[in-house]
Amino acid sequence: MTISKKWIVFAFISLSVGGYFYWQQHQAKTVLEHKRNALAFVKESVSHRVVSENDFPNILKYEENDYNISYTINWDIQRGVEKILKRYPNDHSAIVVMNNNTGEILAVAGISRENRQLNFSLPFTSTHPSASLFKIITSADLLSSNKIEPSTKFNYRGRGTTLYKYQLKNKVSRWTRWISFKKAFAYSNNVIFGKAAIQKSSGHSIFKKAFNFGFNRQLMFDFNLGPSRFVMPESQYELAEMASGFNKETLISPVHAALLSSIVASGGYYQSPYIVDSISSGEISVRYPKVREKVLDDQTVADMKQMMSLAVSKGTARGIKRGRSGRRLMKKYEIGAKTGSITGGIPFGKRDWLSLYAKPKDKEKDLGVSLAIMNVNGKKWYYKSTFLGKKVLELISTMDEKVLAKTKKEEEGKS
Repeated sequence: MTISKKWIVFAFISLSVGGYFYWQQHQAKTVLEHKRNALAFVKESVSHRVVSENDFPNILKYEENDYNISYTINWDIQRGVEKILKRYPNDHSAIVVMNNNTGEILAVAGISRENRQLNFSLPFTSTHPSASLFKIITSADLLSSNKIEPSTKFNYRGRGTTLYKYQLKNKVSRWTRWISFKKAFAYSNNVIFGKAAIQKSSGHSIFKKAFNFGFNRQLMFDFNLGPSRFVMPESQYELAEMASGFNKETLISPVHAALLSSIVASGGYYQSPYIVDSISSGEISVRYPKVREKVLDDQTVADMKQMMSLAVSKGTARGIKRGRSGRRLMKKYEIGAKTGSITGGIPFGKRDWLSLYAKPKDKEKDLGVSLAIMNVNGKKWYYKSTFLGKKVLELISTMDEKVLAKTKKEEEGKS
């Protein structure tokens, strides 16, 4: 039996074409694998250099290729933040500035008072009890499910800064006081948040909302940042402790603390924070993956903004509005915040937290920035988180004015 020349030619072409496509697929897989390996290498190298050596490398070599690293850092804000930390040091302090429009980290730094040396590891460690910052998550859970409204009133006995089991009972006496939920948020009332969680929510519901806000998941894809931790409560009293932030088991990083306010400021969108904008080698440019998802409905966002604004105007974050500079900031920005304080964590000490967002009032589409300030003090307190937060906002406000003046001058020059 003979095979025609046509069939031989057809078989040869088929094998050739098949082999070519197989080679193309193999090359594509090789390039993709190389990109993945390069991204992993850059992530590990940048994380190590920043945390261990306080250095942001611009070029890294991987498999004979030089990779240029582009950061999201605004170096003017970065230098200003470092100056603030050096001028007003606590035992330990960390500051994070995040762009609410994109999730970019614009500035990040930490410091230790003992040697006045910058410490870039502090903002990227998830070893800090979140304290009352967790009330942001509990509020979002209660409000988003229409379980309560900001005006809903609860009663309590004793001090709002404590959380005893007797305070969680619904016993009414002549010492019972009534307060709205939004004021409980502004004044950081632990009892109200504990009772609201027991009466209107559950451990599972708050655990799910905590995940939506970034707990127990990977926050950054371009930097080694340990996950923030929220543990499922096993009893009603533990639920009250977790919901109010009155515990040392719920752990967070300063980067994550900035993200909490950013979610509210950005209209309820969770955006992965990132510090590496892109890496490039020759004509190849790659970026790390990012997550952007809606986690709060519009009504809940409006309610959260109302409560966080009240914390600034009348509550625990009112130090921001004080003085002439504070009044200027309040006139220029829409500001919302949440504070928190608790003793514990690594490094050990009394934590003084501030999570804040600031949106320019004259730029409707600009979502502004979010800040996280974390102070850790031992026997003595030096500078409060609200004081440092105001200093950072003053820095950003001054820079905005300079940019505006420069733009105006350029426009006048063109005309």
